[in-house]
Amino acid sequence: MTGTYAGQFVMEGFLKLRWSRFARVLLTRSCAILPTVLVAVFRDLRDLSGLNDLLNVLQSLLLPFAVLPILTFTSMPAVMQEFANGWLSKVITSCIMALVCAINLYFVISYLPSLPHPAYFGLVALLAIGYLGLTAYLAWTCCIAHGAKFLTHSSHQRFLYGLPIEEQEGREGSG
Repeated sequence: MTGTYAGQFVMEGFLKLRWSRFARVLLTRSCAILPTVLVAVFRDLRDLSGLNDLLNVLQSLLLPFAVLPILTFTSMPAVMQEFANGWLSKVITSCIMALVCAINLYFVISYLPSLPHPAYFGLVALLAIGYLGLTAYLAWTCCIAHGAKFLTHSSHQRFLYGLPIEEQEGREGSG
């Protein structure tokens, strides 16, 4: 329910809908629920269960793209000021995030043998390379935000995350 409601607000923002509240809710909820209703009506229960498994795998894959930026930006004093994560919070949340992502990765890997055709494995391998590269990049920037300066090199000595230079410089001296 929370995901559907959050998705509704995101869709409204991306589509810049200027409709009545009822029309917006009808469109965004239909996009979320209609595919499931169609599978439930026109297919059997195994297909609905397979759709549920696929959605769980996709959500597991998308989790790092939500958690890593949140952890990164909430650890930056330039963004969060006095509400930035302390070192204990950084350690605990990083460990929990790593554990949850590892568990999700295990479930994704256990789902792979159920793919309907062996040709899908080539596509999955190509997508996995891009996915792992992007996830590694997000983890790298998160580690830099947590203070792992040994991970920086010449072009990343001043990693600003899109913040204005003068604001970043002003915050560094005040901490």
